[in-house]
Amino acid sequence: MSYREIRNFTEILRALGYGRNISMENFREPNFALVADILYWFALRYDPKADISDDIDERDDRVKFIK
Repeated sequence: MSYREIRNFTEILRALGYGRNISMENFREPNFALVADILYWFALRYDPKADISDDIDERDDRVKFIK
């Protein structure tokens, strides 16, 4: 992602009310935990009754989370 895309993404998250403060530095290196947290937040925002496990400690758990 370009600098502009990341900046716009962080601004959109703030505007939508994402509870965690995100800086540009969070995206300098791969950060699966942050991406998973954002995806989990989006999923629950879309469907608050969704039954999604946010356990991503093991590789298989991460694969299951993304599926």
